[in-house]
Amino acid sequence: MAFDDLPPLAQIPGLGQLRPDAPAYTAMALEKSRAVAERSRTALDVPYGPDYWQKVDFYLPDDTALRRLPIFLMLHGGGFIRGYKEWVGFQAPTITSLPAIYVAVSYRLAPAAKVPTIVEDCYSAVKLVYDRAHRYGGDRNRIFIGGHSAGAILAAYLALRPDGATAHGMPADVIKGCFPVAGVYNLDPAWIPPDTVLATVFPQLFERAADGPAFSPITHTAGNTTPFFVSWGDRDTPYVIESSEAFVKALAAASGPVERHVWPGFGHFEAHSALEHIEDPWVQTLRRWMAGPPQSR
Repeated sequence: MAFDDLPPLAQIPGLGQLRPDAPAYTAMALEKSRAVAERSRTALDVPYGPDYWQKVDFYLPDDTALRRLPIFLMLHGGGFIRGYKEWVGFQAPTITSLPAIYVAVSYRLAPAAKVPTIVEDCYSAVKLVYDRAHRYGGDRNRIFIGGHSAGAILAAYLALRPDGATAHGMPADVIKGCFPVAGVYNLDPAWIPPDTVLATVFPQLFERAADGPAFSPITHTAGNTTPFFVSWGDRDTPYVIESSEAFVKALAAASGPVERHVWPGFGHFEAHSALEHIEDPWVQTLRRWMAGPPQSR
């Protein structure tokens, strides 16, 4: 079950130099998430496909009588070739206390799976939640999504592609708001700076490097109506900051509501760690939007 059968993760060459704080962060996230799962009402390892990685964890409010609750799905990071859904469960109490439902999502990892397979997994996870929301007291018409790092890229892409939702048997507006954290939203190999995690993993991510722009969230912002809350730390790597600023600017040119939040003094992992604190502006905004999302301009 969740936490007890986690396979070893692939190593990203140079990760120790590129993200020296990664080991401490992932160990912390796993330990805190396990503690949250042990004291929470949950439905763990719910499959949306036959592969080991095709699973989600539901974190639920204690009151079993609650119905029509909003739902938030969180996609983990890890550079597309590492990561567990068990890295993100630690923030569940800030959501379930609303009350709402928190869903931690895993997906198949590169290089065994590549884009678009990884993207298809994320759509399938949303579809599972949409189809089964009522079983857990959720409202399938109040689904929100977010992610950290690689998960932020995936969440943003899903939120910007209503055609993808309809292709998977869901309403075009199934995602009512998107909360990406510390993402890179331009996957054009000509733009990705060398000596970064994304540049290192890029050859393992796509069947064809030329597919990068087509799966870049920033490519699909025109005409967007989905509300976005884009966040990052001001001590993150320069390309995360540059990409996030450009993404907010592109979203602002569309008709959907968009807000930005920058954590002062926070790096790549500190921005995600902040999400366990109910007073954090990111958490407060998500809770407010789940109660009543902003309207398009």
